[in-house]
Amino acid sequence: MRIGIVVDSACDLPRDFLAANGVLVMPITLRIGDLLIEDRRDPEETQAFYARHLDRKGEDFAESIPYSVQQIEQLFLERLVLDFDYVFCLTITSTRSPIFNHAMQASRAILTQYKAIRRAAGVPERFGLAVLSTRNLFTGQAVPVAEAVRLIRAGGSPSEIGARLRHLVDQTHTYLVPADLFHIYKRASKKGDTSLSWGSYTLGSWLDVKPILHCHCDQTTTVDKVRGFETGVEQLFAKAAKRIRDGLDAPHLCISYGGAPGAVVNLPGYARLTQAAAEQGVQILVSPMSKTAAVNVGPGALSLAFAASGHRPH
Repeated sequence: MRIGIVVDSACDLPRDFLAANGVLVMPITLRIGDLLIEDRRDPEETQAFYARHLDRKGEDFAESIPYSVQQIEQLFLERLVLDFDYVFCLTITSTRSPIFNHAMQASRAILTQYKAIRRAAGVPERFGLAVLSTRNLFTGQAVPVAEAVRLIRAGGSPSEIGARLRHLVDQTHTYLVPADLFHIYKRASKKGDTSLSWGSYTLGSWLDVKPILHCHCDQTTTVDKVRGFETGVEQLFAKAAKRIRDGLDAPHLCISYGGAPGAVVNLPGYARLTQAAAEQGVQILVSPMSKTAAVNVGPGALSLAFAASGHRPH
């Protein structure tokens, strides 16, 4: 059985990993002032975007425009229902984007129209589709996607993979350390997110106090505050190394950075993190932070995610 995976471009996985495993990316369009820019997870485009656009600051400067119901229908009916026999569509949390709801609406039309398309192409008519919200964002989307890739490679059935992913979604934890509080405060407050208050934003800007944000099961909260970005990253890497040694639910740890990903290896604590991963057989996947993520959390931010049952963020 040919099993495929579709993600939106907010999913922070390396482009080479996505391409090598046939993971299809649904672009998200960004409105930057009067410009419309597609986020396609192209590394060179992303680095150029950081350089050109993220030095500007304005409350209404940027917004994201996800694939519509009709665009998702078209993608599946023109391509995916022929390329695969079963597709998992894994989206960003529905609390931050309508992509999940759009995909659910589109799935109804897809499942009523695919038979004629497959019949005309001379392939067996049976086709399946599962739309899952990862209930997370950025690297938190990446963890279940990486596990889906592993399970498909291992020959898992759609029912086995679906059950595993639904379990994993509830165990995935994402952390983020922002470098620039302006973007994350403005974007979050515009969407009704109170994880970074005005007082924390003002004090943090004055004293270089960075919040460590945590996302789990659709909820984003501040779990700690530290002086300086590198201090926050070092603390986060130490927490992740300990969690790896305590045991993960999936053998992947995903990191994204709002700059050149090669800089991550020089951040404090990264060497100890890689040592822990090597000891436990955990794969670290480092990618550029998506344009979509960067307009919401600002340039230079670092995100990290893993899946671990019983993990407590504090």
